[in-house]
Amino acid sequence: METRDKLLILIVVAWIAAAVYFKATTDKMFSRLDDMEQLQIKHVDEVNQEFREDLKTLNLQFIGRGKHLRKAQKDIVANTQLINHVTDSLGRNIETVALNLDNFQRDTEQNFTAATEGRDEISKDLGSFRRQTRRFVGDLEQRVTTIETDVKDLNERVPPKAEEEEEEGSSRRRGR
Repeated sequence: METRDKLLILIVVAWIAAAVYFKATTDKMFSRLDDMEQLQIKHVDEVNQEFREDLKTLNLQFIGRGKHLRKAQKDIVANTQLINHVTDSLGRNIETVALNLDNFQRDTEQNFTAATEGRDEISKDLGSFRRQTRRFVGDLEQRVTTIETDVKDLNERVPPKAEEEEEEGSSRRRGR
């Protein structure tokens, strides 16, 4: 397997890991939103149920009494204010989560763009390196061919008698 293939596999694995991470993060956010929505529904149901029970009890026990009616009206106002407060709080939380999701999406797009640019730059560098290597190998082959030709020419120029004298001279030197 070539280095290029290994690099591409590494990039693909990194992309897959990033996608899995981003998917897990968004799943967590959506599950938190679902939990918040369930809590809101539960709270509103509890408040409404409590209100209905209190109102029913007041109506049954104290029909016609003014002070109990005023208390019930105050409870209604208090419950309405509580509902409005919880609704505002949840609205702010939803806006915060939406803003976080927008920021996350923007950051993710920037990261993918940067990764793509990095990959393209590496591809260009690798192409340049290949061309330089091919040129260098071609130059070396040319030099080797030139050296072989020069050695062949030198071997053809040396007369056979001179070779024998050189061999005898070197064997005499070895014998000493």
